[in-house]
Order: sequence, then structure tokens, then C-alpha cells
Amino acid sequence: SRNGLVFVMTLVASLITACSLPGSPKGTPKQVFVLQGEQAAWTAGVVSRPCLSLRVSRPESAPGFNTVRMAYRTEPNRMDYFAYHEWVATPARMMASLMEARLDASGMFGAIVAGSSDIRTDMRLDSELLTLQQEFSEETSAVSLAVKISLIDVSGPSLIGSRTFSYRVSAEERNAEAGVVAANQAAEQLLDDMAEFISTNLSPIECPRQDSND
Repeated sequence: SRNGLVFVMTLVASLITACSLPGSPKGTPKQVFVLQGEQAAWTAGVVSRPCLSLRVSRPESAPGFNTVRMAYRTEPNRMDYFAYHEWVATPARMMASLMEARLDASGMFGAIVAGSSDIRTDMRLDSELLTLQQEFSEETSAVSLAVKISLIDVSGPSLIGSRTFSYRVSAEERNAEAGVVAANQAAEQLLDDMAEFISTNLSPIECPRQDSND
């Protein structure tokens, strides 16, 4: 019938479009990836403030990135998503989890909590994922990662420091899998730079001295 023919033609056109995406496999199931970063404790000149507690707040995402869909770009001012590749959680949530784990391992704070619990802390770490996407040119591709981080003194409240970290890491191949590897490399750089940034901002803060006679 004519309706059946239209349906078949539409389905074929959709499959052709999906398979034409950069790096998308043909006839394979959807693949799910995790954003990872080296979780070893950052110890080079670390500033320890055991008297302070920190909350890693719920992260924000720029428009277009609050999704598990894996973003890519082939031309300026246009965002697309891979058809068969996605993240296990939104990039912002994965980055916030990596930040919490890195700071917990560093020993900079006496206690670290995450999310929006009622537990009061001395400081708060806010973050916003501005971009995480693979950018394709004619022969190469690279991953761009940008995250804004703000350290806030909750008692004020007052802003202690804020910075936007931006990275561009070349991918070895023009496919989504290579993009994930590059994204993980960018995440590792971010974790190192974030730890150094927070350590620098903690340096002027002194813990109250304990009276040994008390």
C-alpha cells in the first residue's frame, strides 16, 4: 500500500541519516560510556584545612548539555548528538562526582559532602558544565571541555574564588570512542587544576589554634 511504502522510505531515510553521523557504528547496539579521571590523591604542595568542611553542590549545565546524549559538532553554531553513543549520566553530574572523589582523596578538608542535604558546611563548591563536545574537522577531531568552578564561604556568604577551566584535547581517531578517551584526558587535567585552584584559595585561611589546657 502507499502508506506502507511511505513508512518504509521514512525508515530507510532515518537509518541513512543516523549511520552518517561521525563515528557511529552501523547496525550495532547503543554504547554507554563513563567519564573518568585519575583518582590518586593530589599531594604536590597541598594545603590541608581539617577544620573546614565542604559541600560539592548539585552541578549546573549549559543549554544543550543537561543530557546523557553525547554531543558533537561539525560546523559552527550547530550541535548534534551521536545516535549510538551516550554517557551513563549527564556530564555535569559525572564531573561533580569526580571532583568530590578527588578532593576527598586530597585531604584538603576535614569533611566533604555532596548534593543538597541539610548538613551545614563551612564552604561550598559550585560548578557549571559549559561545554563537553567532540569537534570534527575534515581530517581530525578534538574534544572541548569547559567548566566554571566557584568556591564560596557559606558563613558570609562570600565568593572566595571563581574560575573557568577550558581544555581542548585532540582525539586519535574521528569516532566517538576516541572522543571519550580525549574527554577523560581533559577531565584529568581539570581535576589537577581544580585541586591547585582550591589549594591556593585555602592558603590564606588559618584553622583556629587549639588550647592544650582546655
